[in-house]
Amino acid sequence: MTLNQIVSQITSYGTSHPQISTVYFGDFADKLDDTDMVYPAMFFDVDNANFQAKQLSYTFSIYLLDRHLVETDALEVLSDMSLVAEDIVARLRTPSNTWITADNLNVTFFREAEPDYLAGVRIDATLTLPSLNNRCQIP
Repeated sequence: MTLNQIVSQITSYGTSHPQISTVYFGDFADKLDDTDMVYPAMFFDVDNANFQAKQLSYTFSIYLLDRHLVETDALEVLSDMSLVAEDIVARLRTPSNTWITADNLNVTFFREAEPDYLAGVRIDATLTLPSLNNRCQIP
């Protein structure tokens, strides 16, 4: 399975979720300023990769964000995005996936006040695939 295929699969998890309106892969810092951005949103990017003996692991950061009107409403958004995070983790751990999802996935809660009042969670997920690591695999 290629990185493109993994990104496509994770994207489908977001687009098929009823509580996510926008899915974006890549550096999303500029997207936060976009006035056309529709929330709740899922942003994700690959952070690094690691070759082991016969495995290849990719680490992704998945952000689930929503707007809130005033600073005190952040708890409700954090709660909602936590539930969405549970759904995304369940999809990452689906037994039919080609990859193995790490047992422990770090979840970080955060709040942003600029450019919008945003709150949500970040999931750090490592997905490990079998890899022969031989030059005969080169296309």
